[in-house]
Amino acid sequence: MLLGTLLAYFILTVSHLAGAIPTTHDHVKIETRTIDEIYQDALKEEGVLRVAWGGDIKVSQKIIVDAFTRRFPDIPLDLGVGLSKYHSPLIDRYWENSNFTDDGADVAVLQTLHDFPRWKSEGRLLNYKVSSWDDIYPEFIDSDGAYTGLYIFTFGNIIYKENSVDLPIPQTFPEFIHPRFSSGQITSAYPNDDDAVLYLFSRIVQTHGWDFMHNFSKQNITWIRGTASPGMLIAQEAGPTISFATSSVFASGLTITTHKDVFMSWPQTGTIFKSTKMPETAKLFLSYLMHDEWQQGITSGGYATRKTYDRLGVFKQEPQMHPLGYVNFMSDRRVVEWWRFQFEEILGPPQGRDPNLMDW
Repeated sequence: MLLGTLLAYFILTVSHLAGAIPTTHDHVKIETRTIDEIYQDALKEEGVLRVAWGGDIKVSQKIIVDAFTRRFPDIPLDLGVGLSKYHSPLIDRYWENSNFTDDGADVAVLQTLHDFPRWKSEGRLLNYKVSSWDDIYPEFIDSDGAYTGLYIFTFGNIIYKENSVDLPIPQTFPEFIHPRFSSGQITSAYPNDDDAVLYLFSRIVQTHGWDFMHNFSKQNITWIRGTASPGMLIAQEAGPTISFATSSVFASGLTITTHKDVFMSWPQTGTIFKSTKMPETAKLFLSYLMHDEWQQGITSGGYATRKTYDRLGVFKQEPQMHPLGYVNFMSDRRVVEWWRFQFEEILGPPQGRDPNLMDW
């Protein structure tokens, strides 16, 4: 009864990312400069661009920094990779400690989608519309340009090591409860340690009930912190061989397959803080992330916030994917915490090293 009440309240009260905060109607114009023209203006600024980048694999730092600095020489970039849930409070703490003059970052690219409308309402975001603005789904942007959905992340597809997992591969989540998967083959990120995985598991429970979760937890699961960690673990020589709650971006040699059950997605979102001393450089960074050069390389999964590169159609996956569901979920922290502690009651607190400290 409590679950039904909470879900009803949730459906009635939340709104999606683009409509969470009233627009200011300051009529920010879409960027008309080429990316090389923005680069020339950025070269006139002094300092190091500070980027708070949400993620849990340090190798991504090198990939992004190398690509950006190779394309734009003489632009110093300090890109700090860390969990979004930690970046956000650090940004707020820096803002307070600086007497509300500096956010501690010039740009933030994060998973904590509920923070962007709040920061906007506090007057802390610089409105900016990249040149490809009209090619981005309006559901993934703020109409004033305060923040922009940069690319699509997904969780819920099945990732496994071929020739090492018992067949057939499940097509629904209850199939993971079969005895053949009870010998330590499954690994998963903790749902009570990451909001995206939490949302995925909440959808699974809403579809299959709490019995699924209780039975699944008895399958000798290797629970691990970090959304990339299960995939990285599967890629190693021995150990678990299959997961549905992991990112496969940095796990080579694995097979990714779709299924007939629910999964989830969200627009990893970026913003420029108004306190930046390097506004042109910050605009260059966001423009590069939304430019054809970068978008072509990050949309191999088939989904994108830009219509041009959304080959599979992120909004064609309803109701299986529900691409705005995570945005709504994050908007009500009472609901988020209710789900978190439901799973923690079953699994206990997350155990293991901080994924940012793991040497994958």
